[in-house]
Amino acid sequence: MLYIFGISINIFLILLLVSKKHKVLADKFLLVWLIIICCHLLLFVAATTSIGNKYPEVFVVAPLFPLLHGPMLYLYTAEMTKKLPGNIIIRALHFLPFIIISFLVSPFFFLTTQEKEMVINSGGEGYELQIHINNYAMILSGIVYVIWLLALLREHKKNIADHFSNDEKIKLNWLRYLIYGLGVIWMLVIAQNVQGVSYDNFIFGSGVALVLIIGYFGIRQGRIFNPAISQPSSYPPGNRLEDEFKSKPGDTENDITKSEETPIDGSANEATIAIKKKYANSGLTDIASQNLYQELKKLMEQEKVYTEPELTLAALAEKLNIYPNYLSQVINEKEGKSFYDYINTLRVEEFIRQVLLPENGKFTMMSLAADCGFNSKSSFNKNFKKVTGQSPSAYLSKRRQDPGS
Repeated sequence: MLYIFGISINIFLILLLVSKKHKVLADKFLLVWLIIICCHLLLFVAATTSIGNKYPEVFVVAPLFPLLHGPMLYLYTAEMTKKLPGNIIIRALHFLPFIIISFLVSPFFFLTTQEKEMVINSGGEGYELQIHINNYAMILSGIVYVIWLLALLREHKKNIADHFSNDEKIKLNWLRYLIYGLGVIWMLVIAQNVQGVSYDNFIFGSGVALVLIIGYFGIRQGRIFNPAISQPSSYPPGNRLEDEFKSKPGDTENDITKSEETPIDGSANEATIAIKKKYANSGLTDIASQNLYQELKKLMEQEKVYTEPELTLAALAEKLNIYPNYLSQVINEKEGKSFYDYINTLRVEEFIRQVLLPENGKFTMMSLAADCGFNSKSSFNKNFKKVTGQSPSAYLSKRRQDPGS
């Protein structure tokens, strides 16, 4: 009954995606994956009922499907995080194990019905090598893709911190939990192969639960715009001149600044060293960097652009008429923070200023937080505690009891 429910939900989600207007590439990958999951569930149901007796082919086809789940989830995740290879041939290579093993077991489909039944009843006699290859490929696929996908999401998390001031809709935590779930399922598959104990009911039951997660979050997931930040080959028109930003060999001022930043004893903060290495080949001079930093601080003080909830690095760079990669470098070097932490720190500081004003006593904390750029309570609480080390209520209670603190 559970599997019939899962298949029904799966078909419903497929129909939703088919009818969805303006589908992006990630939606199309999700649609194909849901179709594959639906077919896999149908094959499992067939293998556990009398249908399997009539069509022994299901016992051979069903074990091949686990080789498709990892690649499909990779394509979806890579597209969502903007890490999908542009070359279609490279994408197709992910399905090579499925194709190869399908070819290896293909002679089975040319046997007579009686011969097929004999192979199935004997546990795969004559196809032992193909079965072993498929089992090892399935286990390897599970391990590799789970690790790979978690690495993609980790890189995505770092990337959005460099580009966005609000990560509520784009951090993809639901996808991380889905990958954890698949990891658990693959561990059961490995245990099943090692111990010889069947966990099929639990595995496919968990698969039904994952279908619900995929459907609820995957279809609701909005498009993630992730602008690339690369070293520009030309400079923007307007007030920014090429000579202002490009460092020159033997730039005396640049060398002096660097020597002043290095402690006499030769010690340095690890984070500072990492930042210096990151921007070692940057074309931004120290003088230009300092000028940009002053302009950035002036913009923040006068226009308070950090109160824009959806502020991005690209939008802020456009206001300063500078390339995003240079702005990112200035924030990293001068503030020692990512763009996300820099903007949200300013929002927290603005909130503290506003909430302590007597005339703002009539407003709720969330009303003031929204005016400062926070678009959700969770984001506000998380960033406030990150900056102050306390919850908003605890911090304000302490400040009001001891105004000088």
